Amino acid sequence: MSENSPAALSGELGLPKRIDKALEWLTESRDKWKEKCTDTKLRLKRQNFLVKRIKQSRDEWKLRHIRLKQDLIQEKQIIASLQRQIEELESQIERTDFELRELKKKK
Repeated sequence: MSENSPAALSGELGLPKRIDKALEWLTESRDKWKEKCTDTKLRLKRQNFLVKRIKQSRDEWKLRHIRLKQDLIQEKQIIASLQRQIEELESQIERTDFELRELKKKK
């Protein structure tokens, strides 16, 4: 073979001797990348869906927290109101008991 022949040049440049094998390799490589891209797109789609569900769940929990906090404030207000009523009733009982004792003393 001469030094300038296509076979000699392809060997020096690291190119395959048969172009059909190179095309086959390129096709396989392209198909593998297509599969990888498809798999990655599917994985990304799933991740995005999960992120969306997690954000939605977080928002629901935040809303529930706010509602429970408001309910707690209302319950505390009701408890405070009932405690004031209890104190008033206890003072009425003390006054009534005092009046009763005074009436018994007069008899």
